[in-house]
Amino acid sequence: MLELDDMELFQLQFCMQQTKSQMMMGGEIRRHASITRKIEEEMERRKNATGAYTMEGVLRQLEKQIDDLTS
Repeated sequence: MLELDDMELFQLQFCMQQTKSQMMMGGEIRRHASITRKIEEEMERRKNATGAYTMEGVLRQLEKQIDDLTS
């Protein structure tokens, strides 16, 4: 099982959006759609559970990352 933090999940969602138009074969398109759906479901689950992906949640995560880097 992959363990991604919220910012990694955001990045993965962005990458999937950028590569969607590059899928040519039926199997590629289906796998891409399946992975994209799973990413979106996980983001929604986290949003409901923790408030992630709200402006406040993202700011909290960024502040934590800054604190981790400066300590």
